[in-house]
Amino acid sequence: MNKFDKDDITRLEQLINYRFKNPELICEALSHPSLKQHESDWRKNYERFEILGDAILGFIVTEMVFNIYNKADEGEIAKIKSYLVSKETICSVAKKINLANFIIMTKGEEDSGGRVNPNNIENAMEALIAAVYLDGGMENIKAIVIKLWSEFLYDFDLNQIDPKTSLQEWSQSHKYGMPYYETISKSGLAHMPEFTVRVSAGTYKEIGSGNSIKSAEKEAAKKLLNKVLNSKK
Repeated sequence: MNKFDKDDITRLEQLINYRFKNPELICEALSHPSLKQHESDWRKNYERFEILGDAILGFIVTEMVFNIYNKADEGEIAKIKSYLVSKETICSVAKKINLANFIIMTKGEEDSGGRVNPNNIENAMEALIAAVYLDGGMENIKAIVIKLWSEFLYDFDLNQIDPKTSLQEWSQSHKYGMPYYETISKSGLAHMPEFTVRVSAGTYKEIGSGNSIKSAEKEAAKKLLNKVLNSKK
């Protein structure tokens, strides 16, 4: 969307099974920051909401993990929670409700790839969570998060959801010390960069890429962890 459209908002409400009492909240939650530079009557965007939404999502997810994995220790709970609130998972959830199509942004932002930018999608998803919370309280947003995140709660490998920690544990147990990460290149547009990172542990090395240094490091760690765990002893 390039402007506030009541029909589009109604469709999104149907997808999340929640109707807003105050439509201005969902409008603000879906508004990209680019609008404040081009629309004189558009002074609000999702930047404030995303901070609140991030905290609310973290609490709900932590509670879910705590209750479901009642035999997990604090380290395992932290790993699972980190996976469930990661950019990758949040974007996967947002894709289920086609959230990118509902973000209100300038034509310039859209033409430069803003609608497929993972940062925009993650921010809008967190802002939407905040908007529902402000409009309907904790029980309503908790029901939505539980429904949208339920498929990601099971059948995962702890080594894969937090490969950097797992690689560190493996490296130190084999007397290699801490893995070493090195950013070797950056390419792409300013708003959609692509980073390439090399990770080393002892004589083992692997390369990963991503739209942030953090995601590139995670990908490199995952590839190296798979290599060392699957190599012959």
